[in-house]
Amino acid sequence: MAFTLPLRFVWLCFLLPPCIVLSANFPSGVSKAECLNRVFWIWVDKDFIGSREWHLEAFNETGPPVLLDDELASQCGYSITNDIYGNLEIRISFLACWVLNVNDLQFDLKVQVLVRQGGGFIPYPVSLSCRITDPWNVREVLCEENFMEVSVRRIVPWIVDWMTEDLQAVWPVTEGGITQRWQVEFQMSDLRIITMSAIEAQRMGYGLNATATRVVFRAPYNTSESQILKVGSYRLEVILAKMYYSQPLIRLIVDTTTACHSDAPIITKTSIFWLTPAILNPLVLDLSAYKDRGLSMGVDGRLLDSSVIAANGYTLGRNTTTVNVTVPIGAPGGYTESDVVNNTYGTTYHIHLMLVHHWRGTTADTTRHSVIKPINTPFKPLLPIFINRTVPENHYFNVSLGNFFPDVGLKAFIIRRVMVTLDEANRRGFRVQTVDNGNGTRAYVLQVPFSDPLVEQMYLDGNKRMYILYVTYILTLLNKKKDFTYTDVVECVLQDVVPPTYDKICEKDRLILNMTRGNIDMYWIPHIRNLPLTAALATSQNYKITQRGPMLLIEIPLFSVGLAYEDISLRGIRARVDFSLKDNKTLQVRSSYSFVCNFPTDQLLLCLPNGTMKATVFSLDTKPRFDPRETHLKDPTCKPQEADNDRALFSFSVFSCGTTRQFVGDYLVYENEVTFDRKGLPPIKPIISRNSTYRLTLRCRYPLMDTQRVMGKYNNSVIGRRGFSTDPISEQAKVIRKRDENTQASNLNVAKDKAFSSFYHPGDFPILIQREETLYFEVDDRRITSPAHKVRLQECWATPSQRTDGFPQWDLIVDGCAQKGNNYSVDFIQGSHSRFQLKIEGDLSEQLYIYCQGLICDSLLEAEQCRSVCNEAKPGVWRRTAPVVEPYELLSAGPIQIGTGEAEVQFRHVEEKSWNMWMWLLSVDLAFISAFTVGSVILAVRLFVC
Repeated sequence: MAFTLPLRFVWLCFLLPPCIVLSANFPSGVSKAECLNRVFWIWVDKDFIGSREWHLEAFNETGPPVLLDDELASQCGYSITNDIYGNLEIRISFLACWVLNVNDLQFDLKVQVLVRQGGGFIPYPVSLSCRITDPWNVREVLCEENFMEVSVRRIVPWIVDWMTEDLQAVWPVTEGGITQRWQVEFQMSDLRIITMSAIEAQRMGYGLNATATRVVFRAPYNTSESQILKVGSYRLEVILAKMYYSQPLIRLIVDTTTACHSDAPIITKTSIFWLTPAILNPLVLDLSAYKDRGLSMGVDGRLLDSSVIAANGYTLGRNTTTVNVTVPIGAPGGYTESDVVNNTYGTTYHIHLMLVHHWRGTTADTTRHSVIKPINTPFKPLLPIFINRTVPENHYFNVSLGNFFPDVGLKAFIIRRVMVTLDEANRRGFRVQTVDNGNGTRAYVLQVPFSDPLVEQMYLDGNKRMYILYVTYILTLLNKKKDFTYTDVVECVLQDVVPPTYDKICEKDRLILNMTRGNIDMYWIPHIRNLPLTAALATSQNYKITQRGPMLLIEIPLFSVGLAYEDISLRGIRARVDFSLKDNKTLQVRSSYSFVCNFPTDQLLLCLPNGTMKATVFSLDTKPRFDPRETHLKDPTCKPQEADNDRALFSFSVFSCGTTRQFVGDYLVYENEVTFDRKGLPPIKPIISRNSTYRLTLRCRYPLMDTQRVMGKYNNSVIGRRGFSTDPISEQAKVIRKRDENTQASNLNVAKDKAFSSFYHPGDFPILIQREETLYFEVDDRRITSPAHKVRLQECWATPSQRTDGFPQWDLIVDGCAQKGNNYSVDFIQGSHSRFQLKIEGDLSEQLYIYCQGLICDSLLEAEQCRSVCNEAKPGVWRRTAPVVEPYELLSAGPIQIGTGEAEVQFRHVEEKSWNMWMWLLSVDLAFISAFTVGSVILAVRLFVC
C-alpha cells in the first residue's frame, strides 16, 4: 500500500551508507522473526552485531529502500529497541508504512538490516508474511514504546443500522493513500479546535493512512496536540482527533481519538505494580453502554493463559477503578541483570509486559486496547555472601563467595597484594570451583592450603598460631566488561607450633648460639639484644652465621656490638648474649634465650653508649715497669677502679676526670690520659734519672646528633613523665625507633635574638647562656613545599640528657599550649605555633636538651588534632586530650648549658640512678646503635728516658 511522505523523508532514501555490497543471509540461530498480536517481531543476536554500526531499511515498492531514523520510525509504526537480554528487537505494526496490505487480511513485510563490515555495509534481508487470525475490532489502539496508533473501520455511524449491503460502497476509492480531501481536527485542552490538512499533519510527524477497510492515525508521544488527562488518580496521554473526508454532497467523519497510559509502574524491593484505570474514559463515548469484555496479559508479545500467570507468580486483577498487574522481581519471563555502581554489586530486573483490554460501547463500538510496556527496575545493591567453611584439621581454607547471576564471571584473586590468576591458582595447588545454587545464581568456592606462602601466619602463644587469608576477588560483568572487587579476611587458629630450642658454646674469643629451628620462626625477626640480625650487622661486627639443616649457629666475637657486659673487672669479663625472635609486624618477643660466657681481662678500651669509658693498663708492656696502682687520669683524684701489681682498670664518665672534648667533622671526640708519675728523690738530694713518666692516651668518639622517629604507646599512668613510655624493661612499652622516608623531617633551630635574624649552627653546640636569659626556638620548615601546610608544635619538653626517658623532664608545650613552671616560662612568638621562647627564671638544670614533636597541618582543611583549646594546667603535669596514636617527628636542639657567670664551660654528667650502666639503649636499627657506639682507640704510650 502506497504511503505519501513529505519531501524531507524522501531525501532519507539517498542517505544510504556508502559501499553496500551484495546481501547475505543471517547465520543460523542469529535472527528470528514471527507474527504476534498484529505486530511483526524481529530479533537479532547482540553478539552478531557487537559494536559495529548498523541501520534498518524498509523496502519501498515505488522507490528505493527507505533508511529509518528515530523520527521516521515513530511516524511510520516501527519500534527499534532491545529485548530484556540486550538483543536487537524490532517491532513493526501490521498497519505500518511500506507493509504490503492485502485487504487487511494478509500483511507482507520486507526489510533489511545493514551491518558495517570493513569499508562498507552488508545488508541482511528479512521477509515475513502474516495473516489475521482473529477479526479486526471496530477500533484497535496500540500503545508502543515510541508511538500511539489507532485504526478504525470505515463505517459511518449514522448509517450503520439500516445499511446491510457492502458498507464500503459509500466510501470513495482511497486505496492509493491519503489524498488532499482528508483533513484532521484536533481538540486542544482549552477547547480550541485546530484543523489542518492530512499533508500538513504528516509534516508535523503524524502518520495517516487509509487501507481497504480502515483508517489509521499514528502519533509519537508528547506532541503539541497531545494532553494529559486524569481518570481517577491515573494519568493518560490523549490526542482528541477526528479525520474528515469531504466531497460534494457528503462529509465523512472518523473518530481517531487515542489514549495511552502515562504513569510509571510502582517498584518496591520485591515487586512491580503496574496500575492502570479500569475504564479509559476518553475512548468510551457512552459510559452507560460500556461493557467489559475481558483482560489479558502477556510477556514478550505473547499472551499468557491463567495457569502460566499463576505459575510465574504474576497477578492480574481489577476492580471498578483499577487494573492491577503485579510481577515479583526476579520472576520467570523477566531477566535479572548484574551491574556495578562504585564497586558495589547489584542487579536490575527487566521485563516486557503486554496488557490487552477488550470492551464494547454502543452497538457498533468494539475496542481492543493493547499496551506494550518494557519495565526496568532501578539498581538494587546486593551484598555478596561470603561463607567460611574452613575446618582447621584439614589444613586449608575453604571459603565461598556468592550469590551472583550468570552474567558475572571470576577473573582472578589478589592475596596479600599478589595477583593470582585462575591458572596460577591451579598451579599453586588452590582449588577454584563454580557451584550452581539452583535458583539461577552461583557461588565461587576457593580452597587455599595453610602452607602456601601467601597465607599469613601469626604466633599466638604456647603451641597456637593463627593462619590468615587476605583475599580479594576480582569479578567482571561478562556483558558489560566492567570489573569489581570483593575483599574479606579469614582467620583460623591451629595448635601446631613447634618452638625453637637453644644451646650455647663459649670459646676463647667468641660466644656461639646454637638454635634448633621450629616451624614458625621463619616469620620472626632475630635480634641480638635489640638489634635486628641483618646481613649488614653481621658483616660489620664479624658475626659468623651458619645454617645446617634445622640448626642455626651464630658466632659473636667478644667486644662486638650486641653483647651485654655483666661484669668487667681484673678478675675477668662476663659477657652476655641476649637473643630474641620478634614478630615481624608487632616486634613482640616470641622466643628468647640468654647465656653468659667468661673471658680473661686483657688490654681493652670500651666506649659505652651511656658515656662511660673503660680501659685497662698493663705494666708489663713498659720497661722499666711501673706500679699500676699509682696511675691516674688527667684529674689526679681519678684513680683506678681496680689495680694490682701488674694491671689497672679505669672506669669513668666522659664528663668527668678532666676528659676533654673537641669536634672533629660530624663527631664529638672525648679524650683522657692515664699517667704514672715516677717518684724522685727529695729536692735536698737531687739526682738524675733516666726513668720517664708513663702516659697512655684514651680516646672515644660519638656522632654529634641524629634524628629518630618514635612510635610509642601513650602512658597516662605516670604523673610528671612524658606520654611516651620508653622503658626497655616494661612489657607494656612497645617502642620502635626508625627512619621514615615518607615523612618530612624538620630541625629545631635556636635563634641568637628575638628577631630570629641569625641562628646557632650544629658546630656551635654546646652553647652557654646565663640564668635569666631567654632562648628562642623555631621549626625549620624549609622542607615543606606546600604553602597550605604549616608546622604546629604539639609537644615540647626539656631534659638534662640526650635520652628522653629515665631523667627529669619539664613540660614546655603540651597539646599545642605553652606551659609555665616554677622556674621557667614558655610563650609562643606573635601567635605562631612554630616559634616559641623559653625563659629560665631559676635553678632548673645546668644542661638542657630540648625535644619537640610537631604536626604538619593543612591550613585550608585543618584536622581536629591541629586545633587546641589552651586552658591553665598545673605546671609539670602531663595531660592530653586524646592518646597519641600517630607517629610524630622528633625535633631536638642541644646541648644548652646554663651558667652562673663563670667563663669556663664544663660538661656535667648526669648520674643514671635507675639505669643500669651496662644496658644498651633500646633500638631496632643498626644506624641508631652506631650513633652511640662508634668508638676508636688510639693507644699512645710515650716513654721518655731522662
